[in-house]
Amino acid sequence: MHFLKYPLFLLSFFLVTNRAEAYTYGPTLTVGNLCEFIGKIQTDDNGATNSCSFNPYFATSLDIPITSSLIFSPELGLTLPKKGRDENISKMSFFALANTKTKVEIVHFIAGAGFYFTRISASGGNEELNNGNTTSSFPLPDGAVISRNFIVNAGLGVDFSKELSADVHTYVFNLLSSQERAFSVLINGTYHFGEF
Repeated sequence: MHFLKYPLFLLSFFLVTNRAEAYTYGPTLTVGNLCEFIGKIQTDDNGATNSCSFNPYFATSLDIPITSSLIFSPELGLTLPKKGRDENISKMSFFALANTKTKVEIVHFIAGAGFYFTRISASGGNEELNNGNTTSSFPLPDGAVISRNFIVNAGLGVDFSKELSADVHTYVFNLLSSQERAFSVLINGTYHFGEF
């Protein structure tokens, strides 16, 4: 009987989603800009911190209606690899989220959670950096290093048509730690391919 659990779960999931009264947008393609860790990264020797910068990302999701106004929308996305302030280091991010959308007319509210991965790569060695009054030697990664964070997502979107929508998201990192809590903001446009 143990081997029946998985097929029964899939069958029940199919029946619930198949009986939903709402239309589904189905698969989507999203293009947007990701503003990472706003106000948390020092940008100069005077203590100034970062704001929003150009950091394009791409994502795809699958909208699955649960009821006429509630949609389950798992999402995968990534940023393009880029150099940071340090030319010796390349960085990219990718994320996997389980979102829900609540639709009210042309507006939809988004809430979800998932994992956010940051990949940093370099060719190893050391770099001399200013540490205040003098300089210190800091090691560079030899190869790629990936960090993982659990994030909470909240957002708001508008449907311009059945095919086009736009969203604003806020990713919250370290939600329960006031010292380490950080926010990233995403602004995007989405194309909905329609039901399949």
